Amino acid sequence: MTAEETEPAPEPATSEPRHDPGLRGVDYSGVSPLTIPAEALVRSIEALSNLFWISIAGTVVTIFLASVAKLDGAASGSLEFGEYQIPLAVLPIACLSFAMFLLWLTAARLRMLDAALGDDDLTASLARDIFRLDPPVLDVFDVGNLRQLALLSGFSVLLWIWSLFFGSSIGLIFSAIVIPGVAASEDVSVELLLYAIAILAIMVYGAARIVPVLRRIHGKLNDQRLKVGLARIVVATLVVVAGVLVANPDIPGVLVAGGEYRTVGPARANAIDGETLIMEGGEVVVLLGIESLRPGQTCFDGDGDAYPCGDQATVHLQSLVAAVDVFCFVYYPNLGICIPIPEGSPLPESEADVYVAENLQARMVAAGLAFADRGGAVYLGPLQDKAQRDRVGAWQGAFEPPGRRTGMR
Repeated sequence: MTAEETEPAPEPATSEPRHDPGLRGVDYSGVSPLTIPAEALVRSIEALSNLFWISIAGTVVTIFLASVAKLDGAASGSLEFGEYQIPLAVLPIACLSFAMFLLWLTAARLRMLDAALGDDDLTASLARDIFRLDPPVLDVFDVGNLRQLALLSGFSVLLWIWSLFFGSSIGLIFSAIVIPGVAASEDVSVELLLYAIAILAIMVYGAARIVPVLRRIHGKLNDQRLKVGLARIVVATLVVVAGVLVANPDIPGVLVAGGEYRTVGPARANAIDGETLIMEGGEVVVLLGIESLRPGQTCFDGDGDAYPCGDQATVHLQSLVAAVDVFCFVYYPNLGICIPIPEGSPLPESEADVYVAENLQARMVAAGLAFADRGGAVYLGPLQDKAQRDRVGAWQGAFEPPGRRTGMR
């Protein structure tokens, strides 16, 4: 038998791609024990880089949502995305849930990296070479992070990013919950307390799960444990405050104003819509406690015929202020209780003097062209019930109720 006859026939060439059998299908008998922990280390570094990018993106999105929540278009209590409406109250919950999940995932990846570094087959010098050749996006493991005053090191920048995220989340809570609640005369102290507890708990959880693992990793790589330091804590606190103010610059005004009011007028005024006045001198005052039909809104009368009820609301408010001065008690930011002042009439001495049936809010509700919100339900509710019984204004037929506004225009 010749050599050609004993030689096995070559396998036919194929263009089919080989399928990865996965870790369970690999024969590790000829693989160096160094390969597995090294691969785990590389994958952990890549995963951390992705998480760092997600943290940066999440911070930007949170600032964006807090800013959008302040816009007049979001004053109805929801954000509109095409055909969908997202309640503002959902946004802080979503952001805090995102933070909790991301901190948990970051801690898990760090523990995986710590376990890889603890493998006896992986030397410290090789681990350092891997980190040097393929560091994460924010190199939180570099020896420079051990200097507490290294405020631009990878760990410091990561701390600033998370501080900015939590600051912007607080700003989002004010935009979505606190300021609209204050504007609608609602008590939001319980919601604010719950969110404060949630934010504090998430921050403590993140610090407790991440910082100790980082310290152990630095001890293995750099023979010295990482210390956060007072300087970083102070700067992180300032970044949180900056994040709050960037996301919602109105917060100082809310805290300073509180429940205090200021008087505007008596002065002439014109109607912008069914619940908004522009006073002589240019100041805009939104009538507190009501929601009017919107300009351009269409309603249907008792016969089913359409008519411009939103424009009627604007015209009616204009008729109430056309020939008289207007006097208002204005709360933060520009929400007022306003009353017409006929010539020669005395001015109200306190805010209690304007909670009467002659104020503009009451007249708009009595005409069926505006509706009491939760803040005005106590004193405007009976007037609204009477307007509904008498089928005046929009109550004569069908209409779409206006969304809640906050007066921040």
